[in-house]
Amino acid sequence: MELNVLDSLNTKMQRPEGSSVHDGIPIPFQLPPGISNEAQFVFTVQSIVMPQKLKGTLAFIVKDDEGSSHEKLDFKINFSCSSYLIMTPCYSDAFAKLLESGDLKMSSLKVENTSLSFHHLLAKICFYHHFTVVERVDSCASMYSRSIQGHHTCLLVKMGDKSISIDGKCNEAALLSSLLSEIKATLSES
Repeated sequence: MELNVLDSLNTKMQRPEGSSVHDGIPIPFQLPPGISNEAQFVFTVQSIVMPQKLKGTLAFIVKDDEGSSHEKLDFKINFSCSSYLIMTPCYSDAFAKLLESGDLKMSSLKVENTSLSFHHLLAKICFYHHFTVVERVDSCASMYSRSIQGHHTCLLVKMGDKSISIDGKCNEAALLSSLLSEIKATLSES
């Protein structure tokens, strides 16, 4: 088995010394019928403010009683911006100072016709997008997360009558826009 992933300008798979970007990486095991195994691959990412989609191919040989054949499986790897967020506790006074600093850019989104309960809504944002709840009052909550590159992201989530509005602030406008798009897609699936 051999794995090859096409690099983008921003995201690259680490390859063994002396390999080119066109060389596949041998997978260090075989998979007989009924057996599973896993391998880890390392990627370097320059900037996390935009989601990345990398295309790849797994080439392999299938052996059976009649001989062997070369096969390949094409796939895509999605690196969402949320995958670079770290659930980080934030106290309400530190959260307020961050909002008052003037260093954050703002953006908003609205999701209509939702049947989610407010508790389920917050749980989805925490689980899928790595935010923590700073404070919750009735159907309004402040949420916080920090990226692996140190970007602060603050959300004010409000539940209306069958609608959700989210005001976001972040010190990187492109990252905030990408995160809000990802959150909207998650909440629209419900």
